[in-house]
This record gives sequence, structure tokens and C-alpha cells, in this order.
Amino acid sequence: MNKQEFSAKINWDEYGIGHVKAHVPIFEKELEFELFSDHAKKPDISTKMFATVEDVLNLPDGALEKIKDLLWEEAQFSFTVADYGCIPQEGETVKNAHFREFGLHTKQDTFEKSYIKAVQIQYESDVLDARYAELKVESATDNLISIIVKNGTIIDFDDDGAYLGAFEKNNQYAHTQRKKVLNGSI
Repeated sequence: MNKQEFSAKINWDEYGIGHVKAHVPIFEKELEFELFSDHAKKPDISTKMFATVEDVLNLPDGALEKIKDLLWEEAQFSFTVADYGCIPQEGETVKNAHFREFGLHTKQDTFEKSYIKAVQIQYESDVLDARYAELKVESATDNLISIIVKNGTIIDFDDDGAYLGAFEKNNQYAHTQRKKVLNGSI
């Protein structure tokens, strides 16, 4: 599908946000694409935004393993820094109690219990050097996160509302920040 055909399918709301569903082969399902235009009165999809759509539609099969790794990392981090009220059994750590209570034993579990809600592409990406998309995911730990796609490659995850400019020089920006939190240096 070319840019013109894709553009014809977009439903723009009064805020300049375009909504369109497209089949994403790596997930074997349709996902909602949310496109944030910089012109609320005359919204349109830029050439770079469309290239970013194509990046997501053409994610290689290997990207699925990276997504599973990131979701597992998110669970590890969440259960380390937050307490969801899970009571440990004898000889069990609080963190292990969380994994048991949430039924998360492998990275496949975290993937299967997560829900990919949408793909967001912001107009701000047009001024950045790279192309960025955010896969909006309700994680297995009940957090809303963004899995970051940069130039067609899955690079990291961050909280919902991530500032994508932070990933221009460091593909692992959010990972680096998480490590600082775990090391007590933030």
C-alpha cells in the first residue's frame, strides 16, 4: 500500500489525531495506528510518518524475540521497584511472590499476558533524525508502556509518554535510566 492509499483510510478527529487499522504481520493481527498530525485543522500524514508506518508493518520476525525480552525486563524491573501487595510464601522473596501471583515464569508468559493496544506515531518525530513509533502495551504487570521502534528496529521500552528525542544518541536510554534506579544512582 502506498502513502496515498494509506492516507485515504485515515479517520482524522477534531484534535488532528488520525486513526487507521492495519494488519501487522509480526503480531498476526490488526492494530490501531494513532497518527498525531501537527496541523489539527488540516491534518495529514508526512512522508516520514508513512515511512515509520512501513517500519512497523515490516518488522522482522526476530523483533518478536526482542519484544519478549523487553517485556520480561519490564516485569523484572516492576517487581523490583514496586510492591503490588503479593505475600511471599515461606522461603520466597517478595519479587518471586509477584511472579508467582501474576503467573509469570518465562518471557513467553509476559508476552502472552501483555496486550498491544496501538501504534503511535508523533509528528514531533519529523524533526528528529530517526523515525520513531511507539507500540503501546498494557504489560503483564498492569503498566502502560511504550516499546520504542527506531528506524524499523525495536530498541527499548519506556513509560507511556516517552520523550523520543532521548533515544537519538542512545538507543538504550530508558534501559540506562532503569539501571541507575536499580543501582540507587538516581
